[in-house]
Amino acid sequence: MSLQAPTRDCRTDSRLTRPGARHKRPLLRTVVIRRTGGKRSSSIQPVAVSIPLAKGLIADPSQVTVEGDWRAVATHQATALSRWNDGSIRWLLVEWLVGGPTADSKCWRILLRSERGSDPASHRALTLRRDTIQTEIDTGAASFVIDSASGALIRSVSIDGGNVVGAGGVQIVLRDHRDRPHQAVVDDVSVEACGPVRTTVRLRGRFPTTRKCRFNTRLSFYAGTGLVRADVTIHNPERARHRGGLWDLGDPGSFLFRDLSLYVWASRRGREAACIVECDRSSRQVAKRLKVYQDSSGGRNWRCRNHVNREGRVPCRFRGYEVVTDGQKKGGSRATPIVAWHGETAAIAAGVPEFWQNFPKAMEATERLLRIGLFPAEFDDLHELQGGEQKTHTIWLFFGPPTSDALAALDWVHDPIQLAASPSDVAASRAVPYVWGETTRPVTPLDRYLAELERKRNVLLDRREIIDEYGWRNYGDVYADHEAEHYPGQPPVISHYNNQYDLVYGALLQYLNGGKEWRAVLEPLARHVIDIDIYHTRRDRPAYSGGLFWFTDHYKDAQTSTHRTYSRANCGGSNGSYGGGPSSNHCFTTGLLHYYYLTGDPTARDAVLELADWVLNMDNGRLTALGLIDGDPTGLASYTGTTDYHGPGRGGGNSVTALLDAWQLTGSRHYLAYAEQLIRRCIHPLDDVPARKLLNVEKRWSYTVFLVVLSRYLRLKHESGELDEAYAYAQASLLTYARWMLENERPYFDCPE
Repeated sequence: MSLQAPTRDCRTDSRLTRPGARHKRPLLRTVVIRRTGGKRSSSIQPVAVSIPLAKGLIADPSQVTVEGDWRAVATHQATALSRWNDGSIRWLLVEWLVGGPTADSKCWRILLRSERGSDPASHRALTLRRDTIQTEIDTGAASFVIDSASGALIRSVSIDGGNVVGAGGVQIVLRDHRDRPHQAVVDDVSVEACGPVRTTVRLRGRFPTTRKCRFNTRLSFYAGTGLVRADVTIHNPERARHRGGLWDLGDPGSFLFRDLSLYVWASRRGREAACIVECDRSSRQVAKRLKVYQDSSGGRNWRCRNHVNREGRVPCRFRGYEVVTDGQKKGGSRATPIVAWHGETAAIAAGVPEFWQNFPKAMEATERLLRIGLFPAEFDDLHELQGGEQKTHTIWLFFGPPTSDALAALDWVHDPIQLAASPSDVAASRAVPYVWGETTRPVTPLDRYLAELERKRNVLLDRREIIDEYGWRNYGDVYADHEAEHYPGQPPVISHYNNQYDLVYGALLQYLNGGKEWRAVLEPLARHVIDIDIYHTRRDRPAYSGGLFWFTDHYKDAQTSTHRTYSRANCGGSNGSYGGGPSSNHCFTTGLLHYYYLTGDPTARDAVLELADWVLNMDNGRLTALGLIDGDPTGLASYTGTTDYHGPGRGGGNSVTALLDAWQLTGSRHYLAYAEQLIRRCIHPLDDVPARKLLNVEKRWSYTVFLVVLSRYLRLKHESGELDEAYAYAQASLLTYARWMLENERPYFDCPE
């Protein structure tokens, strides 16, 4: 639903600066943050928005104030995610809590002031205490203790002085392929954020009986509440064996297991369990024991062969979900459950965003526990985590006194408030190219080609239904339906986009230009790329470890390769050359970089750096088998199409982009230095351009990719004030090719046929 903008232009609100106004500090600028979506709820929920700022505006996050519709100053937390070269903030993440009187606010104002504000510690409701073993977080509503020696994620939760969780606390339990339980071991606890609104603690650990399963969990606690956000990542650090360059399920490097669940143990027996199965329609259900289990997507193509396992079998047993209350079964299509436990000492609730989309999933409440089945044993198969594959799930928990309405406390989880700055404010910052204000967007020939997509705003979402692009491994990827054009088999072709040409970045730009519906494409896709499409291992050859898998093969069904390009089912008996792996020709980081800027998600930052390090490693001859006698660069970071071509092309262009993005994130000069080395390798101001045969479209079409990257390099160097020899070299090279293009090329839309 579209929301009306405030009638006053808040960016130049004179009431904020006139003599006698409540705000004494001089105001530089006000950024209006509008509510673009979210369920109406009076319960407290955390909100966050990231805004780009113009160069030189503010340098200290304490120069920020947040106000709502009623001009009440909100306690907030501000974090600089990126800075300009002069030290001023480029991207600023602002967080606060919404609920009660502010629950229905339609807009907030981020006030930027020329002076530093008060120390956030002076009004912090959150307190953090640490020693060598324990970490205690007191939110004011509850006290949480993390004890690395206990193996639990949270050892105790105290409300009004009494511990409300049992001896098991909040813990992850793995059951292996023989259904044997394995308790987690926490190896490391670190504090990632500690502010007046949110404190985040990161726990990393393993299951000691297997080297193929590790976990990484971020626990976020919020001031004045019993809310806990748990982002649980399960990871198989082993390499795949991929004999012949084929990447099918059932590989010896895969990890097979029966169940992975999060357990919340209660200190005493409960009175009742309660749930809301479908938040927008179903009524509250109460029982002694209850379970909600989602077996498939519930869509019309729920048995699509997109879901085949290592045996080529689709293990989904029925359409949708079933809910069992005290032995009574009832079914439905797509569950969005909140499950609660009520006892004499506390009320505890849990909710899992995107529950049905990431099937199979289970949530269960009994007299003594809440169980969240992330990979539930109820599924008719072992779960398979491929070598180098990971999956992240988000779980929201609520701990409150026994009088709490625990279900209501999480009723926003499946449709949280969404906030966004206006395209004009984003454009004014000049922090993101290709974003224009509402009235200044240029009209180009591309617009008529996008007209159909604009008319059918949900077209990419609707296409998910064709091949049922759901389930924990598939959800977020985009169906590559264009591959059906030359597909000889029975439709539909199972084909995955795997962020081809940086679709994450494209969706993000559409979103920043005011297309709020693009967020439903952007966020799941970015998380999918981070978890599934990147090869998270250090144990394979440098050319592959940490790389991005290609989109699945042209005009072929993915079969059992999932999102890993090459399947043995597509390898003919005489085709000995079929197969391969990650390559610089498919390496896209800029969307993930800006996704980090937009959300503050640290996994996106880690992914950009992992891909940039992959570029460095694949090109490092010292890391190869012959490295002792020949340590020269391998050329794998710069070739395009064939290994003997290292001129302008997408291979070198993608590698330079990844290194520039890592330089932007970290400021580390070695990324920039190697990007400049690749530029010198691929292009020269005195190149014999006709000899490159760039008009051979089939082989050399992507030289324009490199030139676009070269233009970006020049812009970033100019922003940093580095007009040096490397800048002059790149500029002269670009002009050489531009002159040739003026004489030999025509714009695409001059001849759209």
